[in-house]
Amino acid sequence: MGLKLTHYRQIDDIDAVAYTDLWASCGEPAFYHPALLLAAQQHPLLGTNGVHYLAAWDEEQLKALLVVYQQQNPDPFGTLGKTTGINFDGRGGLLGHIAHCYDSRLLLRPGNNSAATVLLESLRALAAELQIPNCGLINVGDPASLTAAERAGYAVKYMHDRYIIDLTYYRTFDDYVGKLPRHGRQEMKRQLRKFNTEGGRALILRADETDLAAAAKLCHVTSARNGTPHYYPEEAFTRFLGMCGDLISVISVQVDGHQVAAVICLREPCRLHLWAGGVVYTHSDFSPYTVMIAAGIQHAFVQRIPLIEAGRTNARIKARLGCRPKPLYSVLHNDACSTKGDRSHATDTM
Repeated sequence: MGLKLTHYRQIDDIDAVAYTDLWASCGEPAFYHPALLLAAQQHPLLGTNGVHYLAAWDEEQLKALLVVYQQQNPDPFGTLGKTTGINFDGRGGLLGHIAHCYDSRLLLRPGNNSAATVLLESLRALAAELQIPNCGLINVGDPASLTAAERAGYAVKYMHDRYIIDLTYYRTFDDYVGKLPRHGRQEMKRQLRKFNTEGGRALILRADETDLAAAAKLCHVTSARNGTPHYYPEEAFTRFLGMCGDLISVISVQVDGHQVAAVICLREPCRLHLWAGGVVYTHSDFSPYTVMIAAGIQHAFVQRIPLIEAGRTNARIKARLGCRPKPLYSVLHNDACSTKGDRSHATDTM
């Protein structure tokens, strides 16, 4: 029997048991947690005109799912334009995941390559029907998704790197610090001494234990300070986080009654995502950013979590923190794009 294709506009319309089973078969990636998908659907952080869920079924089993958003501004940092030569201003795209997520993929049950091809072909047809010039996935590192996209004729282009700390190389937090590059080691020790001298606290809080609005505001203020005030809209991001439940936790760095850093973490098997963070520098002599990262790593050691996901950007700082780059790609269909792949930056073997 052939595959049955279905097209949904609401995540709740997909059978929850079937979706959870597919998600689990893919390793339960955090950015495809059902709660996060619902949050992104109901409280978009950047302008969208809706969500499309393209599904491939074999009888009652969900074999593959492609989640894309009709995005008005899919290129908030200009990265896509620089790496693909496409101007997304005013044209938008039918793209997954949202820009805030750095592990986009086609949810694909192992051994179902034909389902991936069919869904990617269906995405092209949907984009043509909606008269949207660009479709595909962005921030992709998943090998199966990249292979499927190349097979379906999508252009694969290097975008940028995300950064990972593999804690299996270290016995303890002190061992990790001791093996950092010299400048990173000295800076980490210096900032932690200042933090302890000032009587700071680093707290690991569940979502229901923390002020999500304060954390969202700190993310917004930091992003605005760096030139992208629209990236974390306070009210929408607060509502978004409120829907994520136990997927998220917050690392809060405090001193003298002030929250000077907060990072929203995502839970995933064997992986801790230090996802969205913010800092202020006016209440402390220590670096809130360095202490925030250190607290996340210490937490991972305590919980025996082997991998830290440290997001994108700040390559120089993250190299000092012992991060390794993992390349991310766009996979796009557009008449202006060559279908020739470009995976020459794939130096990481994780």
